[in-house]
Amino acid sequence: MAIKNKEEAIKIINQSAVLYGKNLSGKNALFVTVKNGKSACFETLFMPNNFLHLTGVKTNLSGELFYKAALNQRLSTKYFSFDDNGMTELKLGILPQLMTIHVTARMIGDYDNSKPLLITDKLAGIITMAMGFINIGGIYLPNTALKKDLRDITSKASCQRIAASFIKRHGDQKYCELSYIAKGLTIDDSIFKSPLLERVDLRR
Repeated sequence: MAIKNKEEAIKIINQSAVLYGKNLSGKNALFVTVKNGKSACFETLFMPNNFLHLTGVKTNLSGELFYKAALNQRLSTKYFSFDDNGMTELKLGILPQLMTIHVTARMIGDYDNSKPLLITDKLAGIITMAMGFINIGGIYLPNTALKKDLRDITSKASCQRIAASFIKRHGDQKYCELSYIAKGLTIDDSIFKSPLLERVDLRR
């Protein structure tokens, strides 16, 4: 999708802010990966101020104020500018689709540091787009959106298939909502018996 001007950008940002608020903001997502028969967990946290980083725009507003303006459909063209290297347009082109990352992601991997201007730690997504997460104080927070095949920018040894994903409100102790499970698996499979999944309870 080609973003022609700021007015088009605002439409996409506003739409994405609503989706972010509905699906991700104030929530944790837990991704369960499997490789060579072994499972592992990757937990993320989505907060209101993280939304700005996913848009790729430059602004003097705080992340929280920018998100609130977009969520309330009050974002103005005077509040932001595009990135000079064209990354804003690329990010906005895939932003709405990434607002359901907890449902659509199929792979996770460690970023391979192949892009000099990109700072992130892990990437979750599919073959056409990915969301990057940075580890801050032991918590993975979303910090970028990429129109890239995740396999091209992650180390091959780290890239793992997502077996299932769960979501919960931040502050809740248990994950009670299943967002995705890979075809052929059930929640009773042995890979979901790991101690790492003690916080999952789908019986509620």
